[in-house]
Order: sequence, then C-alpha cells, then structure tokens
Amino acid sequence: MPDDAAVAMNPSQPRLPSRIPPQASACLAAIAAAGLGRAISLGGGLGLLHYLDYRATHDAEAWWTEEATADDRRRVITILEGTLQQFGAVRTRTWGEVVSIELREEGPPVFSFQIAERSALLEPTVPAPSGEILLDSFVDIVASKMVALVERGAPRDFRDIHAVCQAGMIGPRECWVLWERRQTAAGSDVDRRRARLAIETHLARIGQHRRLEQIAEPGAREAAERIRAWFSTEFLDALDQP
Repeated sequence: MPDDAAVAMNPSQPRLPSRIPPQASACLAAIAAAGLGRAISLGGGLGLLHYLDYRATHDAEAWWTEEATADDRRRVITILEGTLQQFGAVRTRTWGEVVSIELREEGPPVFSFQIAERSALLEPTVPAPSGEILLDSFVDIVASKMVALVERGAPRDFRDIHAVCQAGMIGPRECWVLWERRQTAAGSDVDRRRARLAIETHLARIGQHRRLEQIAEPGAREAAERIRAWFSTEFLDALDQP
C-alpha cells in the first residue's frame, strides 16, 4: 500500500522524488560525475517515482541506451560496484540481458542496481530533474510496468499500476493499449486471453500468500481487498474493450 499521500506529477515535467535511497543517489551521482549519465535511462519503480511520488523503493532499475558503448557499460558497472562498496559487501550477478549490482548483508540484497538491455522504446527518454541522467518517459515506464505485471505479477507491480490509475494519470484501458504497443514493438505476443489468465493467476497467488484475514491492520486489509477487487473487475474488464 502507499506509504503516504501520493504526489502526482505532470508526466511532461518529472520531479525529484522525496524518497530516493541513499545508495541510489550515490550511484547516480557517481555515474554523472564520470560523464556517463547518457549511458543509462532510469525506469522501474525509481523511474515511476519521478512521476508519482507515492512509495519508497529499495532498488534502482535502468536500461542501457543506444549511446552506451561496450566500454561505457564496463565503466558504469565498475563505478556502481565501487560506489556500493562504500555501504557494504557487493555482489554482481548477470542473467540473460540483465546485470545486477547488489549490496548484501545476511540474506537477500538490501539494495540493487539493475541495468537491462532494452527491447522496445515507445517515446524518447527525457532528462531527469538533475539533468545529468536520462529518465524513461511516463509512457514507457507504464508500458514496462504493464509487461512486468503480466509476466511477473509482483505485489509492487499491482500497486504501481493501481496508483497511477487512481491518481488520474492514466486509465485501465490506456494501460492495456500501452502494453499492446510495447509487446508489438518488442516482437512479443499480444494474446489478451493469456494476459487475462496471467493477471488472474498472479492475483490468486497473492491472495493465497497473503490472505485478507491474515492482515491485522484494518486499513491495510481494506486497501488490499479494494485493490484486488479493482483488478479483478474494472482493470480486467478494460482488456475486453475495443
């Protein structure tokens, strides 16, 4: 659920979020100082917070830009490793087209900076408020979130899409249009039945993992019930609209 009152921003005028993790701030400053700010473009949850400042995040997600050379990429990764080592032990992992530089304690990472190869871009990137790092457009961030919602279905994916819709920044049908545009641009399928089944499966999994009756705080329980019902009805109904 949102941490505080959401602060919606003009998608054409992103602003610096109020809750950037100190590790992310240090990493972005180091990349900018090295003159490599145009090698990546912020996306994911941290990117979204530049448009809707409504929750905290414990990671940073970005895409390699077309301008990033192989040497630029190596330098960025080295800078991220060195910067995060100031905070503790660091491990770098790669899988597929993703590199993840992780700050670790015992157990799961406490912060990670992930950079992936981009498969599709709908609109040009824009300068982040600092002017030294690139930022994905609101359209691309929502489109990517929609892909994550269908393919991964993490609770934060549901929260993020619900939040931007409730803030009046976009509607459910428009979210699905962006999903279809991005899938098409990436050469992926736009099977609506598969997408519906995926959302229903993710909701069922979340419902089993965190049953409403197990949520002790009444406000959190009511919010979870409301969000799940919204996705099951209004959001999925929009998928069938022409």
